[in-house]
Amino acid sequence: MKFKKYPIFLNLENKNILIVGGGNACLEKLYGLEHTGAKIQVISIEFSDEVRSFLTKYPEIKTEERPVKEEDLNHRDIIFLGTSDPETNQKFRALAKEKGTWVNSVDDPKNCDFYSSSTVSVGPIQFAISTDGKFAGVSSTLRKLFEEVLPEEDHELMETLFEMRRKLKDILPDHQERRLALKEIIQNLNSKYFHKS
Repeated sequence: MKFKKYPIFLNLENKNILIVGGGNACLEKLYGLEHTGAKIQVISIEFSDEVRSFLTKYPEIKTEERPVKEEDLNHRDIIFLGTSDPETNQKFRALAKEKGTWVNSVDDPKNCDFYSSSTVSVGPIQFAISTDGKFAGVSSTLRKLFEEVLPEEDHELMETLFEMRRKLKDILPDHQERRLALKEIIQNLNSKYFHKS
């Protein structure tokens, strides 16, 4: 029996995250972890110019230029293994598993506790796209498609709608009253713009 994956958005604020490796996989994870409030450390025997450039914007991210050691895995909430050496990734995946720490071993789905997803943000709304770690290119293509279909100007509209709903909760604290008001707004929009004559 093949089990399905359970999609989830993690609150990583103040979580202890380790990234092992300093190349393209590291850069991808850094972009994904940007603005999450996580406490990030990157350990690698070398760093690409792109990773170094990214890190200059975030001096709070700790970096060490050396091989990873077993004790580096201690007290971590999540570990990303993205070295160019599959044996190193597999070895440290096994060690992390012994410690009960969740691991994402880049480009090695069978050695992952979870898969990263491509995300699209439209104001306060986030879409996540995953291929179970099997075909990152498809996720990336779908993400670009979403970004084209949902232009930048829609982001502000979404923020406005969410802000209106927040204010409506103050004006109409009664759930049923608020529900009727929102229903009326939607019906007015529907009759004005979408009603078929």
